[in-house]
Amino acid sequence: MKALRGLIVFTAVELVTLVAWLILAGVPFKGGYVAVIVLAVGLFLEHYVSVNVGAGRKPFGPLPEDK
Repeated sequence: MKALRGLIVFTAVELVTLVAWLILAGVPFKGGYVAVIVLAVGLFLEHYVSVNVGAGRKPFGPLPEDK
């Protein structure tokens, strides 16, 4: 459960940072909620794979157990 919680927190922080960065860079948002959802799903999958690969597991296998 710790791995999943960390994964969600890390993804949320990165998502907010990237969306804020794009808005500050002048990219018009104009209700691009679908784009934010796609970015969130992509980041979550990327982080999921990186946690598993870093733990020596299959990329889309179960997350490591709590220690």
